[in-house]
Amino acid sequence: FSADPVSPLYAQLYDSKVRMLHENLARLDLLLSRHNFFDCQTVLQIQHPQTHRKALLLQADMDVDADGSDADRMPVGTGTPANFKPSTSYRWPKKTPAPNPYLAATESALKHAEDEYALATTAPVRKRELRNTIAQLRAEVGTLQKYSFLIGATDPFIVVPGAFTHGDDPVKPGDYALVVFGDSICPAIVGDVGPNDKVGEASLRIAKQINALSTPYNRPVSDLKVTYVIFPGTADKPFGPPDLEKLQARCETLVKEIGGASVPLHHWENIIAPSPTPGPTSTPLPSPSVTPSSSSTASPTFAFPIASPAATASANSTLTPRGSPAVTRSPVKKRKP
Repeated sequence: FSADPVSPLYAQLYDSKVRMLHENLARLDLLLSRHNFFDCQTVLQIQHPQTHRKALLLQADMDVDADGSDADRMPVGTGTPANFKPSTSYRWPKKTPAPNPYLAATESALKHAEDEYALATTAPVRKRELRNTIAQLRAEVGTLQKYSFLIGATDPFIVVPGAFTHGDDPVKPGDYALVVFGDSICPAIVGDVGPNDKVGEASLRIAKQINALSTPYNRPVSDLKVTYVIFPGTADKPFGPPDLEKLQARCETLVKEIGGASVPLHHWENIIAPSPTPGPTSTPLPSPSVTPSSSSTASPTFAFPIASPAATASANSTLTPRGSPAVTRSPVKKRKP
């Protein structure tokens, strides 16, 4: 591509970072870390001169998003790491009566907050806090009862700052995207919207594909070496469970519309076990009793019961970045700011 103007979103991003730093100077727990302040190298608006396909290109690091849940596809949860949310911005109406695996815990938290609010001994200041908490929990309960969401451990998606969803050619949940690192180009969709002052985040599924050592607490790439290419206005509606074959086909078409790529796109496999098909009724055999072993260990904070799509790496292995795959580039028309 020829030189393209830096998107105004880049200036907005760093304006937000500086503003948040000033606002949170008295709250060290809310201050952006040095790493998160310098998490984006550039944001470019590009457009192919022949196809006129527009794209937003970000050069950033990669943090890990393990959020999301979908009882219709995975009745059990995938863990609750710090800052976990059972929902994502990309959502669709539930298709089965299976309860969300995180609904019971949310309902329990709501009841606890309501009980505390009802106590005569609860201070007025605390009651004000509880009113907000109760409103949020009631909304979350309703959302979990009604919708299904993407699952960070199984679905390939990225997260964009909220500011990127406004203005000219806004990025929206469901838009198709590519994640480029080393010699890998991964198809993805925009699955979640994050805070205005952070960039560079992908689902745990993508993170593990890039670096098998990734966890919700261990980012796969700390340097600004990940390229995110997002195609605004490409979301297919109505939303529904990810169709990985459709994702592959759409992203292959879109990458051709911006000049093509020198390597094939990564092909995602569905790693969610299919729901068992009801069979003829049979008399169950008695299960043998199991004696707990004294050598058993406690479950980890984050436990994903399905095998990772990436090969398991040895504990002392490290990821050595290689050169990014060359993209067949054609001159593009500069967009007016």
